[in-house]
Formats: sequence, structure tokens, C-alpha cells
Amino acid sequence: MKLVTRRWRLTDSLLVGLLLRLTVVLLLVLAGVVWMVGRTLDQAGDRAQDELLRRQAAELMANMTVGKNDRVKLDLPPSVADSYTLREDGYVYVVHDGHGNILAQSDQMAPLWVSPALAYTPEGTLTMNTRDRDGDVQALYLLVQPVHGVKRTLYVVVGQYRTIDDVLLDSAKSALMRDMVLLLGPLFLLAMVGGVGLLQQGLMPLRALSREVAQMGGRMKSGEDVRLSMDNVPSEVRPLVFAFNDVVGEMGKLLAAQKALTADTAHQLKTPLAVLQARLEQLGNFKGKAEVERDVRRMDRMVRQLLHYAVLSQHPAALREADLVPVVRDVVMGLVPLARQNGIDLGFDAPGKAVVVEMDAIQVGEAVQNLIDNAIRHSPKKKSVDVEVTKDGCVRVADRGPGIAANEQALVFTRFWQGPDGESQHGGAGLGLAVVAEIMRQHGGTARVESREGGGSVFELGFRVV
Repeated sequence: MKLVTRRWRLTDSLLVGLLLRLTVVLLLVLAGVVWMVGRTLDQAGDRAQDELLRRQAAELMANMTVGKNDRVKLDLPPSVADSYTLREDGYVYVVHDGHGNILAQSDQMAPLWVSPALAYTPEGTLTMNTRDRDGDVQALYLLVQPVHGVKRTLYVVVGQYRTIDDVLLDSAKSALMRDMVLLLGPLFLLAMVGGVGLLQQGLMPLRALSREVAQMGGRMKSGEDVRLSMDNVPSEVRPLVFAFNDVVGEMGKLLAAQKALTADTAHQLKTPLAVLQARLEQLGNFKGKAEVERDVRRMDRMVRQLLHYAVLSQHPAALREADLVPVVRDVVMGLVPLARQNGIDLGFDAPGKAVVVEMDAIQVGEAVQNLIDNAIRHSPKKKSVDVEVTKDGCVRVADRGPGIAANEQALVFTRFWQGPDGESQHGGAGLGLAVVAEIMRQHGGTARVESREGGGSVFELGFRVV
């Protein structure tokens, strides 16, 4: 099955996603505040303008006399009359009968200026403006006020063009909006910084869970009953943690059962194989006896390695600080007879001072013995196997065997791997290097292999120097 991977994107981050949503919300709030303030100022300006026009209309009606046949006479005080003649005030008025007859006007151009309002004969006060038609600069604000005459209803129309007061009001509004943006901008950035801090603090329980999950693999392999802690877990995440713990618990049970089955099976096979070997030795020579004995020895070796691997999986290493040099030296000395029997020159080199690492000396000795044993068995006669301990906590075993292809070097530490042909020429079961890898995993170290210049392979075990 092909594993499909996807390139990580910035939006895959939960923090970035929450931050983007917070940014959108804050921008919407900022835009809403600015729009609301602007709308409120516009409405306040319109109300102020309408109030001015109402006062103008009330003053006109207070000084207006309607005679017979609805003749209109205006006797305005000089101050009021001047407001309609001075162009900077921009006031105009028209009194009409609703049928196109002008009864009074501030000047000859007044009917033309207030023409949009002449078509309206409302029952109550009507306000309007020509902003949509003429734009803000040329807008004319209009008010239509009905007045009951003797025979009919008359209409007083008061208008005012945009004056310096309006310009100042718009300038003040623009300045206020600019100041609001300058004020709200830093507040927005401050809110974003605070939001990032709050989001990071809120995500701390999830990060703690992630770190705990990352450590669960090794603990499960060691046979521990692992569970995610519920301390400081948000209520929204608790159902997920409960479900995860249930799944991990079932996986732990299955893994323990599998390990127990492997160990029990290997243990039960030891006795029948020993009996089979003893009976083969008692039998006389027959055709194929050598091949049968070889297969039985291979099965016995496989069962023993399988049992060893199962025991390692169930009983983690007891790590203590110790010198790596004497442990490796003892293993080398113990394998000298085997090397001589196979015509191999076994060499050893180490620093003159201690190389202290955290290790289980027995398990490390087994790992090194497996590597040297393999090197001796796979090297031709009259060749050398060189064992070296370095000051940085590495054990290297170099042989002159057939070597391992570069594309297969990553597979040598997997269980039951025996080369590209699937079989070992030396009765191996394909579990020795898997045992080495398991030992190094429990030590928090590394196990790797690379090709040796001039032919052969170099196996290296890396430990953490104390």
C-alpha cells in the first residue's frame, strides 16, 4: 500500500487557524465600530440640519400673515430677513399653494432652487435633500411645512445649501474617524498579541498531551500499561482522551498477548527440538542425515533467538552508568577461540581511558557478541574482523564478508531478514540483528550498518556518553 503524504501547510496549524478566525472577528468589529460612529455622526448632522430648518420655518410662519383669498404677507425682522439675503448663510424660502402658484419667495431664484420640494404637498412636516442628485458639496437641504390658510392649505418650503458649518462638520468627522483608526489600530495589534498569548496558553494542555503520546510507543513496547493523564485536560478534549485511552488499552492487551504467545511457543518448542537432536544422534547414518541435522540446528537456533527476543521485549534493560570498554573486551576475548576455529584474525582497539555510558552490561554484551559472531561466520578464512570502541560511545565491528547492498542496509535489523535470497548460508534465523536493534532501542541508542571500503560491512552501535 502506497503511503500518500501531503506537504504541511500553515493553515494546518490549530493556532494559526484560531488566530486567523480571531483576526477576522476583530476586523469585523473594528469595521463595525467605524461604520457605526460614522453613521451616528451623519444622523446627528442630519438632525441638526433638520432642526435648523424647522426653526427657520417656524420663524417664517410666526411672521407670516394670511389674508383673504390666501394672500400671504411676510413681515420679517431685519436679522431674519438678512439670513435670506446673505449668500454665506445659504437660506431660501418659498410659499406656494400646492397648485404651482408662488405666494411668497426670498428672491427670484428661490423657486428654481427648491424645485425638488415643490411637487410635494405633505400633511405633516417633510424633510429631504438633493445629495443623491447634486453630491455632498452642492446638496440642498429642504423642509416642507403645511400651513392651513382661509380656504386652502399653503406650504412653506425652506432650504439651505451646504455652508461653511457643514464643511467644518465634515472636516471634524473626517478628523474624528482618522483619530479613531489611529487609536483602534494599536488596540487591534495589542488585541492580536494578547490573543496569540491566550491561544498559546489555551493550547498548552494539547501540547502536553502530544508530548505524552510521543512517549507512549516505547513504554508500550516495554510492556507498561500506558494511559494519557486527565490532569488539566479541557472538557472539550476529554471525550477524545477517553476514547484514545480505550484504544491504547486494547492495543496493549493485544501486544502483551502476542508477546506472551511468542515466548510460550518458543519455550514449548525447546524440549521437542532437544529430543529430536538426541534421537538423531542415536540413529545410524542414513541418506540426508546431515541435511536433517543442519535443519534441526537451524530450528533450534531460531527458537532460542525468538525466545531471547520475546524476553527482551517483556523485560526492559536495567540501565546503569558503566565503562563500555571492559564489557566489549570481555566479549572479544570470549570469541577468540571461535575466530581461530574459522581462521579469522580478531582484533580489538579502544581508548586508553574509560568510556562511560548508561547501559545494561549483560544486554550490551549480547548485542556485541551477536555482531562479532555474525562477522566471524560471514568473513572468509585468513581475513580479519576488527572491533573498536571509540571515545564518543560507539562500538564498531568491521568484517570482510560479502557486504550488504546499499538498498538493503535499512532492512538488516528487521526480524527474519536473511538477505535477498531469503536464506542464510550459516544457519541463521534472521533474528540476531533484530535482537541487537531491540537492545539498542531500550538503551536509547542507534544501530546501523554501512559498506566497508575494500569489501565487507561495518556495524556500529551508538550509545549516549555520560
